[in-house]
Amino acid sequence: MPVLRVNRNQLAWLAAGLMLVATLMSTTAVADSEKWKFNAEIYLWGADIGGTTATDDDIDVAFDDIFDNLDMAFMGGIGASKGKWSLFLDAIYFDVSASDSFTEPVPVIGTIELDVDVDADVAMKSWITTFGAGYNVVNNERATLNLVGGARYLWIETELKLDLSTVILGEKFKRKEQDKLSGSVWDGIVGVRGKINLSDKWFMPYYADIGTGQSDLTWQALLGVGYKFKHADVLLAYRYLDYEFDSDSELDDMNVSGPGLGVKFYF
Repeated sequence: MPVLRVNRNQLAWLAAGLMLVATLMSTTAVADSEKWKFNAEIYLWGADIGGTTATDDDIDVAFDDIFDNLDMAFMGGIGASKGKWSLFLDAIYFDVSASDSFTEPVPVIGTIELDVDVDADVAMKSWITTFGAGYNVVNNERATLNLVGGARYLWIETELKLDLSTVILGEKFKRKEQDKLSGSVWDGIVGVRGKINLSDKWFMPYYADIGTGQSDLTWQALLGVGYKFKHADVLLAYRYLDYEFDSDSELDDMNVSGPGLGVKFYF
């Protein structure tokens, strides 16, 4: 999978420009509500994972492979709003594991090779959480737009277990190896979120943010289409999340992208 490279200065200026334009826009304001309103969302993000390691090896994991080896997953969010202010939390957790057995020829001396039987177990767990607050600057019949600020947290843990065995001069030798790595990053973010009304029922939700902190750069974008029911919305969207890490990380960059389908309930 090709890795999308971006110019962080251009993205930063774009985010600042969007905020400035939104602030200057004249709108037909809706009177502030004095009551808290709440929402909850569940969804399935059919995402592929791509990127590059610190040693320039490519990462390309398709959603089909993730789904086939999925042990547990949660994707959803909650939100609250009162007047022009809003709070939001989006959380993704997945636990993936796979096993495989194969025989690997290992060079010993010259052209002499030794067949080694390998039983491999691989596991990966991850949390991606984005949360923050928003302030409404556009709210009319055609569109809504909120300026948002908050933080994003990424945690990844990988574990590899190997059972190695071979036969030398009629005697069987066994060896076990295990490697476990984990890491996390916190980043502050700023962005925009809202929707464009296409009709009384149909609308286009959008979201974009950009930030930095323990990573060099992270940004995210979402665009989709939704349909309104009385107490819920059905949403279909494409979402892209990108990270660029510092030079000390095992990963150079990582991206998670794909379509998602969800339902959002209002209380």
